[in-house]
Amino acid sequence: MQADGVVRLPGGLVLDDGQRIELAELRPLSGREEDWLATHPGVPSAVATTHLLGSCVVRLGDTKTGPELARRLLVGDRDYLMLQLRRLTLGERVSAVVGCPACGERMDVDFRVDDVPVEWRPQVATNHLVTMDAPAAGDAVPPRTVRVRLPNGADQEAVLGLEASIAVERLLARCLVEPDAALTAKERVAVIEALDRLAPQVEVELDLTCPECAHELVVPFDTTAFFLDEVRQSNAHLLREVHTLAFHYHWSETEILELTRARRRAYLSLLSDALRRD
Repeated sequence: MQADGVVRLPGGLVLDDGQRIELAELRPLSGREEDWLATHPGVPSAVATTHLLGSCVVRLGDTKTGPELARRLLVGDRDYLMLQLRRLTLGERVSAVVGCPACGERMDVDFRVDDVPVEWRPQVATNHLVTMDAPAAGDAVPPRTVRVRLPNGADQEAVLGLEASIAVERLLARCLVEPDAALTAKERVAVIEALDRLAPQVEVELDLTCPECAHELVVPFDTTAFFLDEVRQSNAHLLREVHTLAFHYHWSETEILELTRARRRAYLSLLSDALRRD
């Protein structure tokens, strides 16, 4: 992350006119976003990500920011921005608890945002040409090619609630630039693998050993979902903080929710010091 919340996207957004956007400027969550998450507990992660990025990405090249632009961002870029948003809002260190599937023992997990592996795959075009395996020897038919685009936030939202296998097929269909191109089962697998190779990735896999039973396991860790849960669970603190500031400073709820968490707590610390002196 550069100064003032400016980050470089691992993939980047390529507009229809060929312009490439690779830098984004973020601000931390304010109380407004924290309150929105707390009052929308059942909202899927993809929808919450669109809402938060639509609000907290303050600059993305010269393009107007908002929910629609957040939906156009590649999945990997959205994950990366959410990770950086977590850093700005809650700090560098991530602490979690994972249960051992063998004995049920709870294991503490601790890592830094900088430790999260990122696959940087800068994009230079809005779509890609995928070439299938060459035909069998002696076959005069040339290798088939299919033009695809990488999945974005709108695609994530479009397949919400579907069974996993159906969601994969629906997502693949949305990513075919030539939607009428019928693919065999083998070709579908080839295209899905190509999309995975071409897309930026932000993935965490925790290699753990249970201290109680020595069971070894690899746990996929969804940093975006964890961040959303962290913020939602702190809603009770938010209400108390709003109440305290409103009671002593006579600010409106709207004014207090405009503040970031760090700013709110700075005022609360000053207030606490003043009340102790009195």
